[in-house]
Amino acid sequence: MRTCLSVLAVLLSPVAAEAGDLYLVNGKVFTGAGIAPAQALAIRDGKIAAVGDDATIRAMAGGRVAVDLGGRLVTPGLIEAHAHIPAATSARQAPTPNLPWPGPTPDEALAAAAAGAAQGPGWVDVTIGPLTANDTRDWRAALDAVAPNNPVALRAWWGHGTLVNSAALKALGVADTAADPIGGWLGRRADGAPDGRLRENAEWGLMRARDAGVPPGALAEKYRAADALYAGWGVTTTHVMLNNQALPRALAALTIARPTTKWRLYAWAMPERRIGDAWDQFASAPAAPGGVRVTGVKWVLDSTPIDRDARLSAPYADRPDWSGRSNYTDAQLRELLAGVLAHPDQQAALHVVGDAELVRLMDAMEALAPPATWAARRVRIEHGDGLPAGRFEQARRLGLVMVQNPLHLDPMPDASGTPMLVARLGERAPTNMPLRSLVDSGLPLALGSDAGGPAANPFLNMMLAAIAPTAPGEALSREQALVAYSAGGAYAEGEEEAKGALAVGMAADLAVLSQDILSVSLDALPATRSLLTLVDGEPVHAEGPFAALKPTP
Repeated sequence: MRTCLSVLAVLLSPVAAEAGDLYLVNGKVFTGAGIAPAQALAIRDGKIAAVGDDATIRAMAGGRVAVDLGGRLVTPGLIEAHAHIPAATSARQAPTPNLPWPGPTPDEALAAAAAGAAQGPGWVDVTIGPLTANDTRDWRAALDAVAPNNPVALRAWWGHGTLVNSAALKALGVADTAADPIGGWLGRRADGAPDGRLRENAEWGLMRARDAGVPPGALAEKYRAADALYAGWGVTTTHVMLNNQALPRALAALTIARPTTKWRLYAWAMPERRIGDAWDQFASAPAAPGGVRVTGVKWVLDSTPIDRDARLSAPYADRPDWSGRSNYTDAQLRELLAGVLAHPDQQAALHVVGDAELVRLMDAMEALAPPATWAARRVRIEHGDGLPAGRFEQARRLGLVMVQNPLHLDPMPDASGTPMLVARLGERAPTNMPLRSLVDSGLPLALGSDAGGPAANPFLNMMLAAIAPTAPGEALSREQALVAYSAGGAYAEGEEEAKGALAVGMAADLAVLSQDILSVSLDALPATRSLLTLVDGEPVHAEGPFAALKPTP
């Protein structure tokens, strides 16, 4: 899968190096392990053998030539703690303007659907923003009028909200008498028939079923592209949330893709008849290929402020009659948590955004089992934006790991210039997404993008974390952001003893960066590249001055 490091002997020195040995000198090493910065590293058998000054590491190298880093910053391999890989689909994509925010107007979305349908038979997908997703018209009827024959899906770019026409409902097997699925719902007309709105598990389950016929090789290409993109940023481990494909399908595609970096998969909870169905998928899943590990189950307990369905303790500022909703009843939540306790081999990753939903969850956890029991399970809270200051101690008792997404701090202003969170939450916006206060309180923090493609750039996310434009009081230092993007991610997956820092005995997962992200101007951070990325001591990406180390495909 990766080139053997014995090749480095040929590339770097006329003196043969022992296979598996690598010496990196003349760098600026950010160890992330709570010790003083170093200049050099020694790697043996895929692990860090020594961290120290140039003289020490050159002495270890003996007569062998070390790799000169040219004074560049070396960091632990970055860990993307919350990623979504774009789906492989056979649908035709009709372009729309003004993405991501505020997205096309409803009329523009309808025009895109009509244009896509005019190109011939087959599914048409249209990406939309909140202007369309939050419009209350009967979307089934509106889409039927412009595209009566093609199945059409208008899909919110943030993943929560799909609008379809009658042809799509028919193609998906959704009758007018269809019941709501567990963890999701269908919008309804006055007579109870679907109005074209698919929400939460309804949309994910149906769209996943629609795309299940796409050959696994097409999905493998998406995975290969993501693997290369992340390696180019110095990301050595990615936590993938499998919203758009079933676990067996994802594993089959990854076996074809053979990623060069480490992948940790969180299967999506899509119970069909009962909550316990969510764990049945592991019994039929094929073995994971090398570098890939199935880590746990992702549950979505509420939605987001963008669509106003994150469950809040007080109404939305721009919709005073509404406070959001929960995806699961109290009884279903208790059953869900009981299942988490009954499956200690699978970590729980719980999407929670609204403050009321997070309080409900924590209280339900404490009612079901002692905090120490939960702390041993290391439950992840994906997003957790609404954690109230008065509940930090409860979160610590329960051992919760907060996985935050700096991309959510993007202001996303509306036509008047008002940031989305300010419009939705009013005076609550500046404290809605804790970052620095989590670190200051000792709560474990990991960072991920909640995205795929260019928006998953970890350095863009570090910049947003260091600026926190919608919550400046919660801004992290660059060092804090870097630790959360490395050691924090390792802790979130339960591998803090194996990776996430550059210390003796840890995995030699590291990145040599194109610029010093600890000192360059903040607005320059997103341009950062990894010039050399190692996974278990093997180069998986190399460019610029280290291009000679480029791994063999």
